[in-house]
This record gives sequence, C-alpha cells and structure tokens, in this order.
Amino acid sequence: MNVPRDELLTQLRMLDSYEFEKLIADIWEYRGWDTTITDRSRDGGIDVIARKKLPFAQKQLIQTKRYAKGNKIGVSDVQQYSSLYLDKSPDRDVDADVVAIVTTSSLTHPARQKGAEHDLRIVDGETLTQMIVKWDLSEIISDYIEPDAESDSSFHDDIDRSVEAYEGSHNWNMVKDFNQMAGSSSEDMKLIVTVDDTVAYTLFHGRSHQNNLEERRNIHYLDVDGERVDRLKYIANDLGMRFLGGKGDHEWKIYDKGDGPIDPHRTVAIGMRILNTVFGSAFGDAEMEVAVGNR
Repeated sequence: MNVPRDELLTQLRMLDSYEFEKLIADIWEYRGWDTTITDRSRDGGIDVIARKKLPFAQKQLIQTKRYAKGNKIGVSDVQQYSSLYLDKSPDRDVDADVVAIVTTSSLTHPARQKGAEHDLRIVDGETLTQMIVKWDLSEIISDYIEPDAESDSSFHDDIDRSVEAYEGSHNWNMVKDFNQMAGSSSEDMKLIVTVDDTVAYTLFHGRSHQNNLEERRNIHYLDVDGERVDRLKYIANDLGMRFLGGKGDHEWKIYDKGDGPIDPHRTVAIGMRILNTVFGSAFGDAEMEVAVGNR
C-alpha cells in the first residue's frame, strides 16, 4: 500500500460505524475466522463474533470503536466489555475465549491497566494500521477506502489538540456564559459563530425538532453542502449525536441524544470539532456573539 499509515488511519476514521464493523469482520476472515456481525438492537456491546474450528474450537467477541484520535476509550468501557467473560447466559451467544476491542483511537492509561487486569485484548489504531500494511490487505481495504489516494488536505480533524487548552479563554467563557443564560432564560437564545466574516454555525438553545415545550437543548445549525455535509455526518456519528436536515436545502443540525445537563466542556468540544473538521479553522480563531431569538 502506498498510503502512509497516518493517512490510512485518518481515512479509517471517516468510515461510518457499520462500515468499520464490516471491515474488521473482513480482516478477521482473511486470517481464517468465520465472522458474524451482530444485530445492533441486541448486540449487548458485541459487534463481531469470530469463530475457528481448527486446530481447536475458539470464539472471540469483538467490540469495534471507530473513534477520532482524541476520543480515547476509558475505564468504564473496558469494565463493560471485560464483564462479557463472566456472562454465561444460555440465551445469549457471549461465552468466549477472547474479548477484544478494536479501535481507530487508543485507550487512556487507566483503561489499558484495567484491560490488562481482565485479559481484554486491545487493537488500537496504531496496531490496526500495522496489521493492514504488514498483511498487505489492499484488496480488502479498497472495498472501503481508496488505499492509494490521499484524503482531502483541507480535512483537519486535529487542529486543536485538546478542549482543556481553551479553558478560561475568551471563547470558552462565551460558551459558558451562553449555556448559563440559555439554561435560565425563558427566551430562545443563540450563539453565532463566525470564521473569516462568514457564519460557520449557529448554536441555538430552544425546543427540539419534536416541538416539545419542556424539551430544550443545544442544537448546532450549519448551512453547508457537498463534502462539508459528509464531514458533519462524521462528527455527529463520532460524537454520538443526532444528524438531521433543516428547513433549507443546505441546512443541517446536530444535537446530543437524550436529556442531561449542558456542559461547557461538551459544547466547546462539539464546536471545536465543527470548526476543525468542517471549516479547517481553530476554535480560538472564531468570533462569537450571543443573541436573543430563534433560528
């Protein structure tokens, strides 16, 4: 494969979750395993089941995590998947010789320690790309990405290294103040975020698409088309957010699923990803303005 491993990993992170599951199943099949992708509604944390009959019967339970580079797997995930070793439920196909996590990201140090305690097998992004290159899996990979093509050089997923680097900054305080005002106000509020004198996105706090008066949340609106829509979908999928079309042909919105407190760390993280990935801009370079009113 001619593509550098870091470029390969960037392209793997752009797959949707189901494509990534299929890719991992294909790689395991290449190594002689029979694989099954589980039903999403009943997977219980298992994405792929891999079996071998020779030289003796073996079974692996694989959880796939197609995450961005900075989105590391934590201790809680490791504890959840480690418990699969202990689940002997007769109505579930979980009894296994190996439980594994395969991710395009990495694990926090405490998560790696916890995984080692429970004999959880880890394939992180570095190891995954090493496997693909060493085993020359170009034919398999070509079903999912273009192995010899570079991704768009304007696709920046890591301009900003961490959310914490912005804590206490002007834009962090703008987001924090907006969340506080929006949470306490009976009026609809919005935060207008611009880059180079162009509106990148509008963060609106108000009723959800279901028009439930009691259900108020932060909704990120963007007016984009073409490849930028694909990048926005990638962000929503990676962060576990809903992705929906708006009223206009090029209007899109993403927001967190379920209820919960509005946290400035989360709000900044979402805004940072939008600016980095969709617009190729740093969060700190954006201009922000709080206003009253609807979208």
